[in-house]
Amino acid sequence: MSNVIKLWEKRRGDYWTMAVKYLRLIGNSGFLFTIYLLFVFGSYYYGQFLQWLPETFPSVLFFTLVFTWLSTRGRVRTFMKQGDLIFLTPIEGKLGGYIRSSIKYSWMMETFWLSLSLLLLAPLFFDRINEAGSSLIVILILLSTLKLWNLATSFQEQRILDKTQYLNHTFMRFGLNAVAVYALFSHQSIWLIGAIGILFTIFYIGYYRKFARMYSLKWERLVEIENQTVMTFYRIANSFTDVPSLKSKVKFRRWLNPVYKMVGFNSDKVYHYIFARSFMRSNDYFGIFIRLTFIGGLFLSIVEIDWGRWFIAVLFAYMTALQIETLKNHYDTSQMIELYPVKTDNKFKGHQFWMAVLGTLQSVVFSIVAVISYGLMDGFIILILSLGVYVYQVQVRLLKKYETS
Repeated sequence: MSNVIKLWEKRRGDYWTMAVKYLRLIGNSGFLFTIYLLFVFGSYYYGQFLQWLPETFPSVLFFTLVFTWLSTRGRVRTFMKQGDLIFLTPIEGKLGGYIRSSIKYSWMMETFWLSLSLLLLAPLFFDRINEAGSSLIVILILLSTLKLWNLATSFQEQRILDKTQYLNHTFMRFGLNAVAVYALFSHQSIWLIGAIGILFTIFYIGYYRKFARMYSLKWERLVEIENQTVMTFYRIANSFTDVPSLKSKVKFRRWLNPVYKMVGFNSDKVYHYIFARSFMRSNDYFGIFIRLTFIGGLFLSIVEIDWGRWFIAVLFAYMTALQIETLKNHYDTSQMIELYPVKTDNKFKGHQFWMAVLGTLQSVVFSIVAVISYGLMDGFIILILSLGVYVYQVQVRLLKKYETS
């Protein structure tokens, strides 16, 4: 038993040693300062949003939907590895301590996200549901307890192989969670909430505990969940620094094939073409570019302060340029690329070309949003500022990156 616990603690320690290194790089990249500025802007417009929000807005229903989803989602983090399919399966019956440690760890992490979500929505809660801070704390404690129940039940559900049966159990939990969460935010009597808690406990003991006797652990699924969790963290970290361990998912987007016609089929355009393929087919680059452009445009449409809009345009252009900049490292681990009979300068030119194209595209989108929302002059200023960021990134920062590599 003690050896199993030590194994779990070592794996948790190894993961956080790696994670802290990337978190420090993220912090040093200016991300925390960006979050601070967004918090300042958000707090200002949050108050205006609450004043604008109609009195008929169904706040209880809104909180019920949000926290029902947050309670239902999430899986137990086990830190399982591929080799465990061979070396740990013989002692599956002795892994009780390992599994309990995994559930406790996952519970603490999920409670953190619940707390953060409730903190962000606290002004709306105080304005529309209850002004007492003690009420919010009690709800958080009960939501955390509900989350523990969901993690324990979802871990047992992972033993089910049949996909339909597995999804049915998930939908059933969602419905049960909706009843419990609605009772919390609608301030039902303590007796009713207590009765729901007792019924949930009886349901787990009488139904879900039998799964351990009926089904064995599905090791492949546990390893897959762990890999997905790690890759999600890597994708986030890759937005700020190069992550060699990241395995990108490729998605064929045939509707974007006409874009490749922008590249001539010449030997000096090899990197123009492969960088285009990498950007269009990889969720890490394409998805981030679309999300940042959409969010930046949304902020531009609602921020009424002139200098605030200018800052938003520069900030999101800079953040996007940093993501596109990581295309430089996409083929660093591929030896086949080095066999291409092309000059190394072509790599810089190909990268430079697509940063310029994508930067111009985003700047035009930002400018159109500003023109529609505030007028032609605002759109022109936003266009110049956004393009200025990309000119600096392409002509100065990107050039230095290639010269030092």
